Amino acid sequence: MVGVGSGLGLVVPAARPVSVWRQRNFQVLWSAHTVSEFGTRITFFVIPVLALTTLSASTGQLGLVSAMETLPFLLVGLPAGALLDRWDRRRVMVVADVGRAAAIVALPVGYLAGVLSVPLLCAVGFAIGLCTVFFDIADQAFLPTVVTREQTPDGNSRLEFSRSTAELAGPSIGGLLLQVVTAPLVLVVNAVSYLVSALLLCLIRTPRTQAPPPGAGARPTMRSQIAEGLRFVFRHRTLRSLALATGISNLVGLGGALGAVLTAYALRDLGLSPGQLGLALSVGNCGALLGAALSSRLIRLVGLGPVLIAAKSMSGIAVLVLATAAPARAVPTLGAATGIMACGITVYNISQVSLRQAITPTGLQGRMNASVRFAIWGTRPVGALAGGYLGSVLGTRPTLWTIAGIGLLSCLPLITTEDVRTLRVFPSLSVD
Repeated sequence: MVGVGSGLGLVVPAARPVSVWRQRNFQVLWSAHTVSEFGTRITFFVIPVLALTTLSASTGQLGLVSAMETLPFLLVGLPAGALLDRWDRRRVMVVADVGRAAAIVALPVGYLAGVLSVPLLCAVGFAIGLCTVFFDIADQAFLPTVVTREQTPDGNSRLEFSRSTAELAGPSIGGLLLQVVTAPLVLVVNAVSYLVSALLLCLIRTPRTQAPPPGAGARPTMRSQIAEGLRFVFRHRTLRSLALATGISNLVGLGGALGAVLTAYALRDLGLSPGQLGLALSVGNCGALLGAALSSRLIRLVGLGPVLIAAKSMSGIAVLVLATAAPARAVPTLGAATGIMACGITVYNISQVSLRQAITPTGLQGRMNASVRFAIWGTRPVGALAGGYLGSVLGTRPTLWTIAGIGLLSCLPLITTEDVRTLRVFPSLSVD
């Protein structure tokens, strides 16, 4: 590719896009994002273990605790998206990190004061989830401000790799930490991680990221902005199919039904210690590395649509493997299941989030992310409650078979949508 020199008619080579790794703002954003994601995933692993080992919580109570952590996405996800298209997204992320640090400190304090209880765990989980709503939506909408739109898929793949790795490595690190210190002290470390993330975000210098409506007319109401975001997502065939597929899988995934029964299944049914569970999950995290390394090659080889469908099916396959675990081979079986799941989640998230960003105008990024998150994260508290209930009534292993079947069905919205099924490459990046 060549470029034309100004005035002299000279033809000079066009500058190659600068790698996102060479941009200071992206380096800082990635560091803050990674620290924050690991802190969140470790927290969401340690809280159920704390409930199980310290408070002897039932499977149903574990489901309730897990549900409270994601309930805010169902309650405030939509207005959060509208607000984040008005507010400074970097500032929101800083406030959310500080809020999560303050909330999580309540658990060690409650433990030392002798007032730790399941209701307190639920309250803290809800507060952390509320801050996470604003952080996650702002995080995805903030990226196109830090890098050029042409670099968004590359930058997003880095962030999604950290997110996917944290979702699976967080529990493993949490399990290993629990072998050294007690659960309340692990949560103190997590509080520090949120403060580190907030400090890093303060180092980013970009223009204000809110997007006020152009023109001199009256400012749209929040209701109209929320409605616009929902219409954009659910009238767009590609976005609608991605939201449905991801929502179904999250219903039975780690943040939903599977998360509600996994700790009880591993520690009670299979007789593992928190450290052994952490080891199994750590081994499986190699799948995330494999997925990140292969995603671009797979898309070039077989096309974006088939990769999305195949990656989405891998979580259901992983739970099938998980359900076959026996105490004598629990660690390798859990490691294999986690590896399959990690690979699929990483490939799918890198592909689908980059696709969503590519087809959404900048001014709608916050509302699009909020609408999609409402659909895909709003199913998690429902799934967690259902998983906890089924685990108490049917037992954990029959619940896992049910989860696996529903997980495999999550591919149907992608398979039945021609715009996704036949997609070969990322569409041209959308502009305002």
